[in-house]
Amino acid sequence: MSQLVNKEYILNIIKKIEYPGNFDLTKKIESINVSEQKAEIIINSEFTSSTEKLTHLWKSIIEKDSEITSCSVICTMHRKPNLNRNMPSKDQQFLNKLDLSHLGKILFIASGKGGVGKSTISSNIAAQIAEMGFKVGLMDADIYGPSQPKMLGLNNSKVEIKNKKISPKKIGNLSMMSMGMLFPEHEAIIWRGPMLMKGIQQLLLDVSWDNQDYFIVDLPPGTGDIHITLAQKVSVSGAIIISTPQDISLIDAKKAIALYDKTNTKILGLIENMSYFKCSKCGEKHNIFSSGGVKKVANSENLAHLGSIPLSKDIMDCADNGTPYVLHNPKGKEIFSVIVKNIFKQLNTI
Repeated sequence: MSQLVNKEYILNIIKKIEYPGNFDLTKKIESINVSEQKAEIIINSEFTSSTEKLTHLWKSIIEKDSEITSCSVICTMHRKPNLNRNMPSKDQQFLNKLDLSHLGKILFIASGKGGVGKSTISSNIAAQIAEMGFKVGLMDADIYGPSQPKMLGLNNSKVEIKNKKISPKKIGNLSMMSMGMLFPEHEAIIWRGPMLMKGIQQLLLDVSWDNQDYFIVDLPPGTGDIHITLAQKVSVSGAIIISTPQDISLIDAKKAIALYDKTNTKILGLIENMSYFKCSKCGEKHNIFSSGGVKKVANSENLAHLGSIPLSKDIMDCADNGTPYVLHNPKGKEIFSVIVKNIFKQLNTI
């Protein structure tokens, strides 16, 4: 790319478009991601005929720019869940649970906010438990932004179907499946409501997971339909909340805590990611995103603080290279050994 192409670059192109409703739709943009001359725009809006025409115009004009090779626009409408209306009674919840006893202890790894490193932590917790000799399943439930294939070096793997069941990809004791392995890497999955939940059900029931000791579900950001339905349908051993230390992230972490409280899901504790940055030259620790915020929330909510993870280029490099940090860095093994030990303590397995 001949010049810096980032969120602001794409946004400036969109703002210059003269078309009815363009200004109002621009205000609904949630995120713009640019990678390798490919742009992805997510807007918080219903998919109406007028929205379709305008987003198609965005895509057409952006792709005419010499710095961009392709552009996708995804519409997603967040709705506040009506838990009182949609929540079944405790007896109904028990009767409606899926029979997933073969998956062992099921752990949800969640965050109320995107970009806090939840998927990275999920893959490393799964890898650490598998290294301890347990059979571990890892389900990537982030339909719109699946990350696990890339983080485990499986993004170019072909999916096999045997006896009408999808075969998960295996790395030693770890088995993983993601919607990201069923679609081309740069193709946007534009599903809503029923299709979204059908995809989640397919990952749970149409994959030959076999018998597992632990089953980790890497959830998407937020507190939407996927989170509520899984909390109602799955016998969860516990949920783990991921957050960075700053207030803006902790606000959404508290929303995730409230969701699991309302769905009678046990919360095992919180993990603080990007807790600090340690200078490689002087060894001094810098609190880039403030400090101690997650521990304070854990104390106020009477929940366990499961551990802290630093902001580290090594973690990023391992994720980008498809090699879990915990398996290729002594410091990573040290950090995640403590976290897994604390998780087991909350599960009363040690």
